[in-house]
Amino acid sequence: MDHLFHIPTLSLCLSAACITVSVFVTLLWNEDRADRALAFWTLGFWAGCVGLALLSLRDVAPPIVALGFGNAFSLWSLGLVWLGCLAFDRRQLRFSFLKAFACGGIWLVCFELWPRFAVDLNMRIVVCSVLFFISSFMVAAAIWQGYRHDPLPARRLAIFAFGGHALVYLIRTPMPLLEPVTLSGGFGPNWFGLIMFIYFVQGLVGVLAIFAMVYERTLRAHKLASEIDFLTAVPNRRAFLLAVERSRQRPDESGAGAVLALVDADHFKAINDTHGHAAGDAALVALATFLSGRLPKGGVFGRLGGEEFGIYLPARQVAADPDLLERLRMGVATLDIRHADMALPVTISLGAVRLASGDVDLSMALAAADRALYASKKAGRDRLSWAEHPGTEQPTAQLHALSQQLAADTRGKERPAA
Repeated sequence: MDHLFHIPTLSLCLSAACITVSVFVTLLWNEDRADRALAFWTLGFWAGCVGLALLSLRDVAPPIVALGFGNAFSLWSLGLVWLGCLAFDRRQLRFSFLKAFACGGIWLVCFELWPRFAVDLNMRIVVCSVLFFISSFMVAAAIWQGYRHDPLPARRLAIFAFGGHALVYLIRTPMPLLEPVTLSGGFGPNWFGLIMFIYFVQGLVGVLAIFAMVYERTLRAHKLASEIDFLTAVPNRRAFLLAVERSRQRPDESGAGAVLALVDADHFKAINDTHGHAAGDAALVALATFLSGRLPKGGVFGRLGGEEFGIYLPARQVAADPDLLERLRMGVATLDIRHADMALPVTISLGAVRLASGDVDLSMALAAADRALYASKKAGRDRLSWAEHPGTEQPTAQLHALSQQLAADTRGKERPAA
């Protein structure tokens, strides 16, 4: 058990793994070279490769090269990973470069200007542990700060990996004082080799976590792009309907009295024809901003297409503010919408329907609201109209059709034979 971990071999394994990871990160960055986070992470992983490669040459290369620059590049690697985490969260990097390269610089200064430091292995281990603890803690702290406003699940794995990395270095700091390290034939105390092996595992976990963070954010961006209307930045038709269905599935939100409403900008074609499509776009953006910003918590808003929007209000919100839709209509009429110094007067027509409790056919509800919207348009626009409950319309129509069929059958039976 005394020769369980061969230090140069572990260093070579770490180097091979780091090179493999660096190649993948480089390919990922090559797909989006404008991404500063990927650029810093690519540089960081390659710096780690250089550092590990130099450390593996400790028996053949000059100490300043193998141990001095080897550890310095490894520290700079963590500094660049830290910069990547800051860039990933779009944070300012004004004075961050000095911090990123400070630990590696301190190591080189100590190695070059402190003669005893260069020859005392245990002193180097203590100083190296402190510097790596600081660097790893900086990475973990940066990821944690980002998690508070952008809680990607992979961030927790990254915090665990780099936080654990820092913790292991903190534990390693006093170890040379308890059991001094002497290397013989590439072997040292088992705790020393074990900690290097833990670094290997933690490094792989940290890299996988960074990959996962990039993937999760990309996936979320694509999901948002598929659900958010590009012009108005509100949910599109598909996302609106899904949000309404999710709301209806909550036990406290599926009671009777919820309202589904369609909103349509009046004379919108005239705005486009008179002032141009850019003016029409500006009017839609202003309208969407006003309406979405005045819905209560729990309300759902989305653009269904063209100049038509949808509003869903759960029963509790309707009970708390039954006149909300009417106030929205009046509020839009007072909006001061301008484009290229031109005033764009806009009004809206609304068609709404009250929903029953439990499961509701949204297609029927939308059809009922659409008929009420048509009634508002036909009555002169700039008004709110209500439809009958959609759940009662189909049975009524069916009974009417059935009664007509029975009457026809009765007349047929009463007709005298030819």
